[in-house]
Amino acid sequence: MTRARAAKPEVRQAEAIQNLGGRPIRWDQWQHALGGLDDAARIQAGRSWLGRTKQEHLAVGAFAMLVTELAAEGCDPIVLSLLTRASSDEVRHTEICRKMAAGLLGDSEVPKRFRGLPSIPKHTGAPVEARNLCHVVEMCCLSETLTGVFLTEMLARIPPGKAGGTPRMAVESLLEDEIDHGRVGWAFLAARARDRRLDGLAEALPSMLDRTMAWVFDWCREKPEEDRAELEAVGYLGSRASDAIFRRTLKSVILPGFEACDVDVRPAKEHAAARGWI
Repeated sequence: MTRARAAKPEVRQAEAIQNLGGRPIRWDQWQHALGGLDDAARIQAGRSWLGRTKQEHLAVGAFAMLVTELAAEGCDPIVLSLLTRASSDEVRHTEICRKMAAGLLGDSEVPKRFRGLPSIPKHTGAPVEARNLCHVVEMCCLSETLTGVFLTEMLARIPPGKAGGTPRMAVESLLEDEIDHGRVGWAFLAARARDRRLDGLAEALPSMLDRTMAWVFDWCREKPEEDRAELEAVGYLGSRASDAIFRRTLKSVILPGFEACDVDVRPAKEHAAARGWI
């Protein structure tokens, strides 16, 4: 009788990620993507994925907090279910981004796990309902919608099929969930608009835009970068592309979305124009 051999750790880990849900990812399909990278470019892209890993980890706690707040307030079961699933999605996203970073930087350069909770805006003095609305809007309608558009553009720049390899499969898996995370926020906002429960949102939007977008525009201004196909093939978009994506999304998706939900966007537009974003 033969004894079954234990699976290698990296195989077990890849299987565990797939078992958490989402598209399966082949972590051994790097050859085409890495072929055009020198060491400096590989490190640059790897650090970007490492930063994304930390943000995805913080999103686990942010979605968990939304679930807690809306469960206390009382919420449509579908919205509560989708937000609960989103928290679990972000656990898987953290591991996907971590493995992307490790594939570029090496396992020894990337922590096996992350810790920490997000800094959540307190909206001091706002009623509980208004605070909860602002939290959902900032997390889903802004952050997750922006991420969804960003990943869509990233995917369009990664070579199709087998040439895209592991990076393409990873981005496809992330994008599949991020679209839903944004949609649940807009659905929640539409329901609040229908019930005429939007108090305080218009006044809070300028600060939300600062928290979710200003860092990108500041980075783009301070460190202009030309597009580089070899970096885009591993899921890195430079500051030039990022600036264009965020400006377009703010003007063509975010602000019209709020207007469609009867949110007064004049304060947000004035703020964005003063900052030179639109």
